[in-house]
Amino acid sequence: MAAVVSEETFYLSDRQCFAILDWAAEQPQSGLVLRAFLASIALAALHPEEALVLRVRDVEIADDGTGWLLVHPQAQERREKDSDRMGAVRRVPVCRDLAAILKEETIRRDLRPDDAIFVLDDGRPPTAEVYRKVWRQARAAVLQAHEIDSPLGRNVSALRDACLAAWLKNGDQTAGHILAVAECAGMSAPRLAERFAYCLRKPTRDEIPWDRLEAALVLPDLPSKPTPTARRP
Repeated sequence: MAAVVSEETFYLSDRQCFAILDWAAEQPQSGLVLRAFLASIALAALHPEEALVLRVRDVEIADDGTGWLLVHPQAQERREKDSDRMGAVRRVPVCRDLAAILKEETIRRDLRPDDAIFVLDDGRPPTAEVYRKVWRQARAAVLQAHEIDSPLGRNVSALRDACLAAWLKNGDQTAGHILAVAECAGMSAPRLAERFAYCLRKPTRDEIPWDRLEAALVLPDLPSKPTPTARRP
């Protein structure tokens, strides 16, 4: 029997995401690169297709351990067309945990700037068939029995959804914050707000600035007498 879950429980928790990354790292074949690949989805909200084409030169790491990923148009064009900024390089923030993982992978394999970051131990790229199989195995190993039968984490893109949900929940949720998250995700702000509506805090009636709304709707004072229509000389 499938578990009954709410909309929010369709998304993986932080604990589940990190458990899946740990499980991947423990695999004897290509475990470390698979962890790095999944981490780029879980911690930078990349689409799997975007992560596959990342190269060393696309990673910028600052002195404080944080950084940016540069996601190029050729990666965006192969994913769902939910962005109003397709064709533009977007900068995605990199937390210290992900920066450390990517740096470790670069050093471990002695990668050069033009090298792809994610390559399996046998030299092949982690194709969709490969990472989907790994995802099914990781999901079965980490989730509980009733969760496996539910929609929870059904696809690897669930890692991206969990990241976006965390970004939205952990901000001030102003229009600027939502727009910034949407730009990092490569999607429009309305699409983001619609898909992750449960993450957005709904104001109470007392928090709504009714006075300002009323003032904005007030019509300007009209003259008591109609203004004569100008005539041509």
